[in-house]
Amino acid sequence: MRRVTQGTAGPPQLPPPPAPALNMRRTEEPCSSLTYRPTWRGGRNTQQDQLVARVNYLSSRLNSTPGPDVEMPDNIHFPLEHLEAVEAFEMFLKEPSNGPARQRVISSLATIGGQDVKRVTWNILGRLFTDEVSPQINWKGVNNKKPFSRMATKTLLFSAVRKNTVTRSATDAEVTKHAIRWFNRAGDRATRRRVPPPSTQTE
Repeated sequence: MRRVTQGTAGPPQLPPPPAPALNMRRTEEPCSSLTYRPTWRGGRNTQQDQLVARVNYLSSRLNSTPGPDVEMPDNIHFPLEHLEAVEAFEMFLKEPSNGPARQRVISSLATIGGQDVKRVTWNILGRLFTDEVSPQINWKGVNNKKPFSRMATKTLLFSAVRKNTVTRSATDAEVTKHAIRWFNRAGDRATRRRVPPPSTQTE
């Protein structure tokens, strides 16, 4: 009788301990594998964001192409080659009856390309003025030069930059900074144009 009771008491004590220990380990494995998914998804989203940014940039460039409704008025010819032409253009801009034509000029200049405020500003100024006349203009009018800050063309420049789809949020301070720099470098550009290219002949 004593041997029978010992045999029946032994088996119930062995199975319970390992069962909960194995169950706990198995439930931890799926949780550890899930921690890799957010990292993988994050990298994928970063690549998608870069692609979206490129698509938006290309779309803005396509939207800024000129169309038949933004053609330059027939009596306006750029770039302005001398101060007399600059003065005539200033009179044109200040004449109230030329309002619709002025808007056409702005829309036409706004189609000039550029990837940022600096390039759009410089490209528009390069369309407005030749390298020969731009050294006769600076922002404040020092050294007996024409003050761009008090010209109607300055307001035209600001409007054209903001009408461009790439730089529509440009501030006055940004455009002013780049315009000042462009006029400051006008003398260097004119000098480079006057210097003949080096000879390619060899002795």
